[in-house]
Amino acid sequence: MAARYLWRERDGKREISWRLWVLVWVTPVVFALALLWLIGEAYVKTRLYSPAEAEVVRVYSWEDTKGVAPLMRYIWVDGQETEATPGLRHEDWDFPVGSRHAIRFNPWWKTNIVLPGPHNWFVAKVIALFTIATGLISGYVTLRLWRWRAKGENS
Repeated sequence: MAARYLWRERDGKREISWRLWVLVWVTPVVFALALLWLIGEAYVKTRLYSPAEAEVVRVYSWEDTKGVAPLMRYIWVDGQETEATPGLRHEDWDFPVGSRHAIRFNPWWKTNIVLPGPHNWFVAKVIALFTIATGLISGYVTLRLWRWRAKGENS
């Protein structure tokens, strides 16, 4: 089984399979791709969505969780009033009915609204930490594999 990943040639030279490199680097690469996607998504929602002011119409709450979700009314790009929620729950969003708040909305089609705040970047930050951690581990394993292979070249 190990011969598929690490082996020695007849002349004593050590070799490392491409399969092992895939195993070593697949996790940080997948996390890095997810990070790029999440950064792009957060950027679009916080920078390219249209800003507006919305009025709280209703606040949804659930007994089994702490978070609440406000239903907000705003003027969409076609000039019509529309209602939407953030699509998420948060305990800080327990706004009084009738209060007005800054939002961002997708100007191309009606979807959930975005409430400004650091929560928009939170998942990307967590995935960035996973990317760094797995990248450091893979880098360390790569150095160990290179040293293992280099010892076989001197034999």
